Amino acid sequence: MPTINPGLQPFDLTGYRGASGKNFFTETRVLAEAFRLNSTNQTPDYLDAVNSHLSGLGTLLGGRINELTIACHKEGKWGELVQYDNTGNRIDEIRYAPEQTELRKIFYDYGVVNLDCHASWRHEFSLQHRMALAILTNMNGEGGVACPLAMTEGLIHALRAIGTEEQKEKFLPLLTSPDSPSHFMAGQYVTERVGGSNVAANRTVATPQSDGSWRLNGEKWFCSNPGDVWVTTAKVANTNTIGLFLVSRLRQDGSLNGCRLLRKKDIIGSKGKVTVESLYEDCEATQLGRTAHGLANLIRYILRTSRLHVICGGLGHISRAIIEAESYIAQREAYGKKLAAFPSVQQTIAELKMLQASLMLISFRAFALSDAEHPLALMLVPLLKVVTTQYSAVVAKEAMILHGGNGILGDFSVLPRILNDAIINETWEGTHALLAEHAIAAARRPKVAAAWSEYLKAETASMPAETKTLVFELHEEATRLMADDFERDANRMYLCELMWRIFALCETQRALQHAPEAAAYAPLLQSFVEQGARLPFRARAA
Repeated sequence: MPTINPGLQPFDLTGYRGASGKNFFTETRVLAEAFRLNSTNQTPDYLDAVNSHLSGLGTLLGGRINELTIACHKEGKWGELVQYDNTGNRIDEIRYAPEQTELRKIFYDYGVVNLDCHASWRHEFSLQHRMALAILTNMNGEGGVACPLAMTEGLIHALRAIGTEEQKEKFLPLLTSPDSPSHFMAGQYVTERVGGSNVAANRTVATPQSDGSWRLNGEKWFCSNPGDVWVTTAKVANTNTIGLFLVSRLRQDGSLNGCRLLRKKDIIGSKGKVTVESLYEDCEATQLGRTAHGLANLIRYILRTSRLHVICGGLGHISRAIIEAESYIAQREAYGKKLAAFPSVQQTIAELKMLQASLMLISFRAFALSDAEHPLALMLVPLLKVVTTQYSAVVAKEAMILHGGNGILGDFSVLPRILNDAIINETWEGTHALLAEHAIAAARRPKVAAAWSEYLKAETASMPAETKTLVFELHEEATRLMADDFERDANRMYLCELMWRIFALCETQRALQHAPEAAAYAPLLQSFVEQGARLPFRARAA
């Protein structure tokens, strides 16, 4: 009789598949609740339709989308830059694995960027709905989709707002038509070797032509999602004006445009989509909006959209990390009992879910304010870009640690990829220090400061006395630090923490008071408020 090897017998993780097969939307209840809390002006029919649409995507995310994302994030499956065809002609194109191509098509066909163009959708396609879809999309990491989605949506907004009729007629069907063969193939080429955030330092030159077009000459250091069409910046010849331009891969005559893709970037995360370096050599372009408004339009339509999506990225990464952690601790055993039975593990999960809930609630309030172009959004969006992305990496790491040694295995769970994508998301559209400065500068503007005061007055009106006192103590400290030039600059990140805690307390208390759906997680929110929006696992400056 053959010897049975005890080390090869079934054990507690035999057949373990993590979150695979789950509905990521229904697993993240606070997402639906935050959406409803900030959509009080909508009809029940609309809310039910959105809920059904989000749930449908949630099912796909835990099923076919999860499978495809894992499959196309392996060696040999990354997108590749092909510079020449077999006869030596320059083609400069990106070729993706079939799994990545199918993945993009599933998302595109589901309407995550163009639901308002689907005849079957009979409601508005609100910003809240778009952001909820973006959060769900990011639950599989960037995946080669989330970044292209953000850039495509930003370009759609810009075209609809400031594009010429010719530009709209040529490019909007490509970007939004349900039967378009282009699935999120819009990009952004802004950063140059001399700097990213300081766009005014661009050295690429745009020269006007007699036919109304422009010719670009220069280089771009980070060219995300090279494809059919992209927005780019360039300094207008013989001026210091930065213009915003629209570039197509092909010239008007159908020949390859003068944009040479030099090499693919070796980035630690977000590997599903390709990022390259490029060189403009008499590259044909058209102006997008008025020349003198190039930087303003870049910020208003492109970066504003991207920063909202960065917030969604952080929320998506946090949510997936928690789903994976809860799946693991429910099945893994140690010392004769499930990990979920240990008080220390329960405490860690509770802290992660407190953070998730507070950030989700604040973010959906920010989406509503941004949609209404409320002054407070000028402070809240950059603030959340900082805080949400910072915490997303923390949560992903905590979820990995709950997995023990299995947490650092790239073929055991998606968490190592989620962590790397979270780090990339932290740096996208501006460093923490820069965005912190934007949030603080906005808070000091009279119009924003007045809106913040009104917000605090309204949100603390029925707040418990102890919490109300804490909110105004935090606000007083933030105001004091902002008033001094040295303190304001030296304490940028601490100021962001103060401002975040203020909003966290207000929005969490709002949910407890006005959202009956919050009953399921009310004890967590109440505990969070009682802690003064402080979380033990998060180290803070003194």
